[in-house]
Amino acid sequence: MAIRRSTRPIAVGLAATVVAAVLAAGTAPGAGAPPSGASTGPSLSPSAAARASKGRVHYAPPAARTLAWEGVTPAPPEGPPDYRFLSSPDFMNADLADLSRLRNWRSSMPNSWNSSYASTIDTILDTFTAEAPQDVLVAGDLVNGHWGGHDSTGIFGPTRTQQQRVTATKRAADFYFSRWRRLFDARDLPVYAAVGDHDLGDNPWRGGHDPEQARFKRQHQGVFKSAFFRKVVKPSHVTDRPAGPAHDTAYATYLSPEVLLVTVNVFQRTRDNVIPKLDRAQLAWLDRTLAAGERRGTDWIVVQGHVPVLKPVRTHGSSAIYYQGGAKSPFWRTMAKHHVDLYLHGEVHEVSVKRADGITQVSHGGTVGMPSPRGYGATNYLLGEVFGDTMWLRDNLFTPTMVDYSHQLWQLGGRSHRPVAHKRISGVAPAIGHLVLTSDNQLVYSDGALIPLS
Repeated sequence: MAIRRSTRPIAVGLAATVVAAVLAAGTAPGAGAPPSGASTGPSLSPSAAARASKGRVHYAPPAARTLAWEGVTPAPPEGPPDYRFLSSPDFMNADLADLSRLRNWRSSMPNSWNSSYASTIDTILDTFTAEAPQDVLVAGDLVNGHWGGHDSTGIFGPTRTQQQRVTATKRAADFYFSRWRRLFDARDLPVYAAVGDHDLGDNPWRGGHDPEQARFKRQHQGVFKSAFFRKVVKPSHVTDRPAGPAHDTAYATYLSPEVLLVTVNVFQRTRDNVIPKLDRAQLAWLDRTLAAGERRGTDWIVVQGHVPVLKPVRTHGSSAIYYQGGAKSPFWRTMAKHHVDLYLHGEVHEVSVKRADGITQVSHGGTVGMPSPRGYGATNYLLGEVFGDTMWLRDNLFTPTMVDYSHQLWQLGGRSHRPVAHKRISGVAPAIGHLVLTSDNQLVYSDGALIPLS
């Protein structure tokens, strides 16, 4: 594989020595499980009987653990990074916003918000802010998105006719997407999001337990995508976008002079379904965009999309959608041809790394409402720091201190995918894995959950 730019000499030492130095610096508390496990996360010991009682269960704070490691690593970098980003796919993967803000809301109506989730989201976003990223990336599933069905509450309007359902879907999408975006804007966190399946109504789009609703979501993809563009993408002022069906949901932008971000929409509507595959116009645009980045001599090319391409990866509480064709797909081959460094994705609510053709695929992120006592499937984030020709990555996981199993938080569209009623998380999110890349597409060190799967 061709090298885009010669890599500066890297001082290499024993990995264990460097990890000790990093731990001493306080950047990696070190909670995590060995990479051979099916899941990752701090070890807690809740009572299964207590969970079965459907009441509130309290958990101890996460305990630190030593991380397994592989490889050798550059000496800990000196000075501030050239660029720092944070990535957390599937944040929030639920409709979490205060419906009492709506003019037609009455106290007799349900709400998709309470003080516990207000506190939980503040804890997560305060942690994001404290990491001081220059940009935040979210590779899809911002919301739950089960909109447009027959709803007796009338919160977003009547849903008796097809047109009323379309109008109610638009109102729900505008409300939840705009509230999601405001959370970042209020903290001066620039955010770049990809579209996920829940942002498009959630899979399936054909058949399933409600074929009529699946058909409605498929036929009205434009309503979902239009709201996503207006409320999430447009405020980021991105102008490099493809022609065709992905015009409103795919884009490219330079996050720094040496970091190119390309965000793709991995969902294509066909005559009778929605499939995980780039449309032809978007694929051609991707090829041109990556080629232009190479000609410019860009050190780091990062692509984000919602679903994994390489498999298998760890999963938790996910429908586990994979990109059609995997590593043999034109999408992956295009990224390999242009020496993409990093492919970031969500969907699977777990953390793992796969590598092929010089590209490092990182599965990460999780849902705010996931009730797992060990944090499996819950929110985690990847911090990336660029030091010239070296990129350091660290993944941190939030774990709950209290989960209320007694009932669920209200969401549109029935009881599936509803968060637990109340949840509080620890303000400490331990690191569960580290990874170091060089801009010539080499992985030189990894530990914990970020050790690549074979």
